[in-house]
Amino acid sequence: MSQSKHIPPKPLLALSALIWLLAPATQSLFRGGPEALSSLVAPSTWGERFFSSAFVILEHMSWWLWPFGREWVLRPLDPRGLFAINLLFWLILVLMLRHAWRLRRYNPWVVRGLAWTVIWLAPFSGIFPTSWPPFSEQYLVVAGMGLAVMVASLLLQCGALARRPRTPPGWKQLYGVVTLVLVVWVIGLAVEDGFRWARSPYQRLAHSIESNIGNAPAMAELARMEAARGNLFEAEALIMQAGRAAPWYMEIPHIKAQMLYERGDIESARHYWQNILEHNPDDARALSGMANTAE
Repeated sequence: MSQSKHIPPKPLLALSALIWLLAPATQSLFRGGPEALSSLVAPSTWGERFFSSAFVILEHMSWWLWPFGREWVLRPLDPRGLFAINLLFWLILVLMLRHAWRLRRYNPWVVRGLAWTVIWLAPFSGIFPTSWPPFSEQYLVVAGMGLAVMVASLLLQCGALARRPRTPPGWKQLYGVVTLVLVVWVIGLAVEDGFRWARSPYQRLAHSIESNIGNAPAMAELARMEAARGNLFEAEALIMQAGRAAPWYMEIPHIKAQMLYERGDIESARHYWQNILEHNPDDARALSGMANTAE
């Protein structure tokens, strides 16, 4: 019986699995995940979040496809300040889907892999609230399956065209170069993961701040580490920077309250916990802090 056209051939499955296993999201699943996670999208209206959804989807895809020099903790997005950028990313996403659709007769796995990824990432693009942390392996590894199939199918197709006798010499060289680039990229994923996981949690957060200026989540988590080490001056400076970069980031008052509590300034700590409870009366950490400091 002939194999169904909807079932990937064995070489494609094997190469897709290899690429998927080497990806940062999958490696994080095996190694415990990141220490801190970005809230990704600032508080905004549904329309603003929908308009920025293409940016967020492509940010997920670019982290998976091009993680080099990047860390898990990403700078949160303020949809209201990115009108031109959001238009550009919608154009990029539409063009990607359009060209993938045009390739369906020659390589249907490109459009299938890309469609799988976009459909899976759509609920996590900031349009709807989800219980899963942004950029976590809980869903990015599933989206990565589509990207792995897409890249593997392109690699196999370019390799086959480069070896085909009827392919013109110039095109053979082009397909050969593309094949080599894709092979180097797949190897680079594993090398990049080696560099990333060789860093300590402290170094990874510091690298996030260096590579992404204004990264409030990374600053906040590094401030928590500095406070735990007893470096209160450095922790306060980081918290102030995080507050200027993203005043709406709700993890900042939690860290401020904890630092004040550990310093012995109970009244100031209670003030921050009360502010948190005004926005979210069910916040477990703020309720616990208020209960522990009740007279």
